[in-house]
Amino acid sequence: MTPQRLLIMVGLPLGLLIALLSPAWTAYDEFTHFARVVDMAQGNLEPARTPDGVGSVIPSAYREATDEIILDHQAGRAPWTPISVRALLGHRPDGSTVFVDTRPTTASSPLGYLPATLGALVPVAVGAPGVVVLWAGRLASLAAYLLLASWAVRTAASFRWSIAIAATIPLNLALAASVSPDGFAIAAVLLAVAMWTRVEGGGDVALPALIVSTGLLALAKPPYFLVLGLFVASALLERTAGRIRAACVAGAGLVVGLAATLINSGDNYQPVTTTMLRSIDYNPDLQMDHLTGDVPGFLWATADTWVTEYRVYVQAWFRQLGFWEADMASVVPWAFVVILAVSLLILDGDDMERLSGMRRTIIALGVAGLVIAMYAASFVYFTDQPDYDHIGFQMARYSVPIAVLVFIACSPRALIWPARRLGRRFALVGVVGVPLVAVGASLVTWLWTGANTELG
Repeated sequence: MTPQRLLIMVGLPLGLLIALLSPAWTAYDEFTHFARVVDMAQGNLEPARTPDGVGSVIPSAYREATDEIILDHQAGRAPWTPISVRALLGHRPDGSTVFVDTRPTTASSPLGYLPATLGALVPVAVGAPGVVVLWAGRLASLAAYLLLASWAVRTAASFRWSIAIAATIPLNLALAASVSPDGFAIAAVLLAVAMWTRVEGGGDVALPALIVSTGLLALAKPPYFLVLGLFVASALLERTAGRIRAACVAGAGLVVGLAATLINSGDNYQPVTTTMLRSIDYNPDLQMDHLTGDVPGFLWATADTWVTEYRVYVQAWFRQLGFWEADMASVVPWAFVVILAVSLLILDGDDMERLSGMRRTIIALGVAGLVIAMYAASFVYFTDQPDYDHIGFQMARYSVPIAVLVFIACSPRALIWPARRLGRRFALVGVVGVPLVAVGASLVTWLWTGANTELG
């Protein structure tokens, strides 16, 4: 088993199962992302101004189809059944349209939606049922994710197992197998980290590859472009021609990412998002005033929320792959964390030993800064509450894209030798078994046991 084979033998089949068997539009915020994808497939790169406001106009049948998921739930059926599929296939566009406010999706550039849009082009053009459009978009997103992740693994000079294992974390696979731009952002992070390992190791990185990988991350979902700071830190610690060149490219990427974030989160970003569960009235200007007027309180709330809610995030990384939580004892995800941590010490232990304490410290501080930025973005752009009680509501999926950096910065090197005594076979069984069991539990929930569980 190699990192590349892990992606092919584990990531690909599990991703396909999630893409095809995850109940329609029940991935994180999936209908809003779906509406943006359909709109782009119709030729509109950005939400347009209409008589109903700024957003997307899509076939009414696609909006109506989402009711089937609720009806199935109310009828006591499992989340995904042949009855569900037949009902959804009956919702074909008939010429009527509906407005969907998709302004929240402008937090990401159109690039993040491009894979799903390419997959949806033909189904949208021929007037296919919404579920067919969704499947096509999911499969295209998954394909792009796995291709970028494979590129990252092939490129990396070190921590190849960390990159591959991060790519196959169940929640990362679930995000990749949806039409949201999150999967694209995760893959862009993995690719940037892979390029950094080559620069850090003194290897040559082709300038076009460096520019492409930096550009992908700069235009992916913010604030992940901040990961590009790794290249700048590398050049500051050791000034070589290769590191300085990479730092210049990454610095340009940071500027582009910041500019794109400021442009996409302007004063007109005041949408109302309607999910299957409730409506959220966003007001970023008001939220920003709350935050800037209470920075110490926000920082304290960030630390307190992470400490008190971390146990919830661990559950979500392995159990909450959409609206339905998998039927699994709460202790199992913690066992998964331990197994993966020990497996990484065995498989990437040599790379961890070579990484100096200063570099690990800088990465750890960067991870902490990213987490704070995510909580801030969540409070300003993705909540409508004046207090900090809900800033961690979706932090499980916001934080999981940087899992690879956590692996590199926080793995306890003192335990490498004891871990190695367990043997390489233990590690390989662990990295294969954890995603298999976790995704399998969600599949069982979706297809059989989730009939009477609460939504999301």
